[in-house]
Amino acid sequence: MGKFTSGQDAWIAGLGQVRDAVRQTLVARQLREHIDRPLDVLDVGCGQGSQAIALARDGHTVTGLDTSDEMLAEAERSAAGEPADVRERLRFAHGDALELGAGGHDLVCCHGVTMYLPGIEELAGSLVAATRDGGLVSLLTRNRAGIAMRAGMQGDWDAALAGFDATHYTNRLGVQDARADDPAAVRTALADAGAETIAWYGVRLFTDHWPGGDPPPDMEQLLAAEDEAGRRDPYRALAALTHTIARKR
Repeated sequence: MGKFTSGQDAWIAGLGQVRDAVRQTLVARQLREHIDRPLDVLDVGCGQGSQAIALARDGHTVTGLDTSDEMLAEAERSAAGEPADVRERLRFAHGDALELGAGGHDLVCCHGVTMYLPGIEELAGSLVAATRDGGLVSLLTRNRAGIAMRAGMQGDWDAALAGFDATHYTNRLGVQDARADDPAAVRTALADAGAETIAWYGVRLFTDHWPGGDPPPDMEQLLAAEDEAGRRDPYRALAALTHTIARKR
């Protein structure tokens, strides 16, 4: 995740702002719908620990892995404010998404890592290998269609025209040459690795072009609209991020 390092400070500065809140809330809601019992969870590229902590609050036992000592420290600080029973279900450690090895986790999450890697196939293979047979993989990727969509919503017509055929872009953190995937390509990579997609969602359609800032007073209505857009065609196909949930065969 070397590319992410250059944008790490900007990412931390944006935590809790509206775009981050939309992303974290929607991913947690979407994932929760596919879980019906306490699970052993591996959160790969856990960053500041938002999803790991949310899952631990729901009763799951979670190990969060990241390559960044700074992000792991953020996760530990966030976890320190949780009740004792939540803290007991959380563990954070240094680990690489491409070096997970074989495992038997009920759920393996990887949210927002693929855009900093050369391709998705190796990552999909690593995530599926770390999942038990019948277990779930939750993968959040950058959507190629979102490149032109964001530029157009911002009125940057040159960037919008270039974005229609782009596979790489400079993201809001200032990271150059970040990579985006078609949702169908994500499903294919997971299938080739041995996991069948059972659901996919869009994340952050209406607010992806927004600047930073605190969540607005009508945040609940905003989230309701974003939630609905993420579940419906054609809207989900145009969202900035794609959340794919697959089951290992």
